[in-house]
Amino acid sequence: MNVKSRKVRKNITLSKEAEEKLKELAKIEKKSQSELIEELINEVYKEIEKKKKLEALKRIIENRKYFEGIDPNITIQKIKEQMGSEL
Repeated sequence: MNVKSRKVRKNITLSKEAEEKLKELAKIEKKSQSELIEELINEVYKEIEKKKKLEALKRIIENRKYFEGIDPNITIQKIKEQMGSEL
């Protein structure tokens, strides 16, 4: 059995309103409550990952001035040669 398909039991508490909504969603979507909760967790997690990547991209863009004039195709060997290193 692979790790992704392995299920674990969790004991959670919900408000009465959330419980009713979850039951109704399960009926509408013809899925188990557990499936709906797992899908919601995955959707939220994807959004968080997307935000992290966007923030990283923003930092790169903000710091691009520090990389101006650097040849993106330069190799470590070439840098060593330019520095006079024989490592």
